[in-house]
Amino acid sequence: MPDALVRDETPLEFFRDELLQAMEHQRVSTSAFTEFYLANLLSAGVRSDALPGAEPGYDETPLAMLYVRALEAARHERPLRLRALGDSALFVSGFFPESLEGRTADHAYYRVVGCQAYGRLAREESLPFGPHVFSELEGRFAEFSDLLSEVSERTRMARPASIVKLYERWVATRSRRAALLLAEQGIQPAPPADGRH
Repeated sequence: MPDALVRDETPLEFFRDELLQAMEHQRVSTSAFTEFYLANLLSAGVRSDALPGAEPGYDETPLAMLYVRALEAARHERPLRLRALGDSALFVSGFFPESLEGRTADHAYYRVVGCQAYGRLAREESLPFGPHVFSELEGRFAEFSDLLSEVSERTRMARPASIVKLYERWVATRSRRAALLLAEQGIQPAPPADGRH
């Protein structure tokens, strides 16, 4: 029987299934807590009920400034700001990586600031998921960003990226996933001759 046009599942269930398929495809494993966190991030991000934070001008403010504001925030507010910042950086760099191409704030910038936010968050007290989840998000940010990219490509109604765009993404990020996708096309990625990156 063909797949139904309308599926009887919540967005969280849908994105968890997509995430599990991406994890299997990329041979990535993680704790159940981190898996749930990533699925919830996808679900919340697509519904845009958790991203970005409630702060006016959040979308236009550089991530580094948001990080400084988070560190300067009151003790009870700091974890919320750090989490919103880390989640935004991971979601944008993973689910919408093409939005960073050709911008001053590129993948590397998002990765650094996102890792900083998650790392600092892991040292906060009384976290709902516990510090190990945020430590793992910090240490495996690029890997999890690749997972979100695959989920994005599988679920969005967009034309596939060209081989050149995929290679440019690999040059910019050295993403293991981009290298694997190039290899599936019979291309062994190599750095540009001018030694960039």
